[in-house]
Amino acid sequence: MSGKKILIVDDDRDFVDAVSTILEGGGYEVLTASDGEEGLRRAKETRPDLIILDIMMPTREGYSVCRDLKEDPECSRIPILITTAISREPNGESYAGKMAAFHGADDFVEKPLGANDLLVRVEHLLTRRAVTPERKEKRKILIVDDDQDFLDSTRKVLEANGYEVSVAINGDEGLKLAKVLLPDVIILDVMLPDKDGFSVCRDLKKDARTRSIPIIVLTAVGKVFTEPEFAQDIAVDHLADDFADKPIKTEKLLKKIEKHIAPYY
Repeated sequence: MSGKKILIVDDDRDFVDAVSTILEGGGYEVLTASDGEEGLRRAKETRPDLIILDIMMPTREGYSVCRDLKEDPECSRIPILITTAISREPNGESYAGKMAAFHGADDFVEKPLGANDLLVRVEHLLTRRAVTPERKEKRKILIVDDDQDFLDSTRKVLEANGYEVSVAINGDEGLKLAKVLLPDVIILDVMLPDKDGFSVCRDLKKDARTRSIPIIVLTAVGKVFTEPEFAQDIAVDHLADDFADKPIKTEKLLKKIEKHIAPYY
């Protein structure tokens, strides 16, 4: 892989210098940018073979830079390795890593990273690019529900059918993820621990960034009303695109999702 161009987009000068030294020692040509806007511009001008991208930068954060590059036909196949010092969640999962994946990043690693780990990841990404044919991006679905059993079972079904799935366990987290991930469809429960799903739906539909995202309200709340159809009426009043009672059969759920996802062209 000697001679390949690698663009480092990071405002930490010490990190950039250290990584540049490692990469140049491995025979790579190194380009740099110190903020998100400059990184976008240099990526489009130089067409590097790989981009190493930080998240927390001036002018523009790395997630949106990654998404813009992956949506640009001329840059979409450039592998992107996101690096950051954002700490892990208490359960050991990396929230930053999940966000990187849903913005199209090809790999993610926490800082600091060792020289050998960096070189192995770089070589893997460059090799994969050389042998992997271009493919369509998976559709993204956000499930907002505090029922862990429902989350686990629905995620398995959707992933088995080719979707990328993100989950939120309360209304505030759902709002936050929806605005950052911009999923293709949101599956939204009503009875959430902090904020009811109807309110979440209305807030998303009032926000210009998320109003076009189809929302399927999926809940068992209808059972508590004397007139079960009242739950659907409330969902419609709060601008939901679709509604179904729990439990819902897999085939029915998949059909509802397919109905609301625009086809690739």
